[in-house]
Amino acid sequence: MTAELELARGDRVADLACGTGVYTLEMARLSDPGEVVAVDYSAGMLGAARERLENEGYPVSLVHARAEDFIARTPASSFDAVSLRFALAYIDWWEVLPMVGRLLRPGGRVGVLTSVTSSVPQLYALFDRFRTSFEPVWKLYKHCGKNIGETWRLFRRLRETFAQGRFISVPASAEVVAQRLAAGGLRTSHVWTETVRLWFDSGRAAVDWARGSGYSTHPSLDAMGTRDIDFLESLFAAGLEDFREPGGVPLDLVVGGVVARKV
Repeated sequence: MTAELELARGDRVADLACGTGVYTLEMARLSDPGEVVAVDYSAGMLGAARERLENEGYPVSLVHARAEDFIARTPASSFDAVSLRFALAYIDWWEVLPMVGRLLRPGGRVGVLTSVTSSVPQLYALFDRFRTSFEPVWKLYKHCGKNIGETWRLFRRLRETFAQGRFISVPASAEVVAQRLAAGGLRTSHVWTETVRLWFDSGRAAVDWARGSGYSTHPSLDAMGTRDIDFLESLFAAGLEDFREPGGVPLDLVVGGVVARKV
């Protein structure tokens, strides 16, 4: 996506939800001596991004903020390019995407990468199976030390939490992202979708990746205890083994990308 942003020397660039700065560094190299502003809600991620760029000799401006808050409070026409990669699962993207255009100067570009709802179908298949059946109850009973009261308490909480939910809320397609950017006055220049199959040695390894990457995020998980989370992870790890193929346990990652321009 970085190439599609057509960065030039001296550009001012915002990398929203920058993480550890892998793509921030890539954009800093292309826009040098311009300014790169790295934004992330995680102080640890920002620290890693700073170290990565400074080790390569590139200064970086760090902003500790949620992407949506940064977009809302930044003065209009502040940037030549904005990058937003794999952050839509964590924000109200339907409302936020039309606001991105105000950050751009005339001719400015925004690039968005995101998973879409058809991504990781193996996890969603298990999610739908578990939330609509009593299949997990026996495993939950054993997990709770065969304590009926504790089993029922946790079962009810899980059913209430996930009966109508999904792991993450992301757009149905890259075209939907383009439409929301267009609602903010941007003109789409490139839309694409790519599918990548990831292989894991075990269902447990796949679950660990899902948690670490944010694919299994859900607001209600923040209120759950460690014991509850351990049960969910063990349940899905075992379920993913049903998808095992000769190459291992697969997860199909479907990514949508959009680059749009302010005219």
